[in-house]
Amino acid sequence: MLVIWTDIAPEWEVEFNEWYDKEHIPQLLGVPGFQTGRRYQAVDGKPKYIAIYQLADENVLKSDAFRAVRENPTTWTRKITPQFRATQRGVFRQIFSHGNSPEKDAEFVLTVRLNTPADHEKDFNDWYNEDHIPALVSVPGVYCARRYTAVEGDPKYLAVYEMRDGGATKSPAWEQARLFGRTAQIRPYLKDLQAIVAKRIFPA
Repeated sequence: MLVIWTDIAPEWEVEFNEWYDKEHIPQLLGVPGFQTGRRYQAVDGKPKYIAIYQLADENVLKSDAFRAVRENPTTWTRKITPQFRATQRGVFRQIFSHGNSPEKDAEFVLTVRLNTPADHEKDFNDWYNEDHIPALVSVPGVYCARRYTAVEGDPKYLAVYEMRDGGATKSPAWEQARLFGRTAQIRPYLKDLQAIVAKRIFPA
């Protein structure tokens, strides 16, 4: 999976969205191995925009077809990309999944990025897979969650929750689930935490 988090200069925002939806995502989806492209706008957290591309595998980004797109930007791309702000990019490999995606694209996602010290990594991953994600996916409004490890980028770990309710993370049920199991023991080892709740804007 390829994920881009970014802000955009306000005066360029309308054209940025038009470029992304009409040119950039269709162009990338023409690259063999790019399976889906979805965009989201933050309702809680920042940067404001997230683009998530499902890939056949990370080697797609080393292909001649992708290189041709990256190394030969269109006139519109050369105009828009200098206006990006606070951009972060990550390439990820899935390591865990729980729950089922809806038939149609989920209206909201929560992306959570974080690190943990190497000497606590096993306990961290056991807690995440056995306690944390199953508890959060059980919260009303949450469909499923997947965890990833970074092939490129930092923080190392990413979790993506698909949700039908953007307010699910503010609910009493979420707060209770968030504290389930070994959370108290693991919390001191959660580092560089970045969380964003975002609403799907493409496909509309």
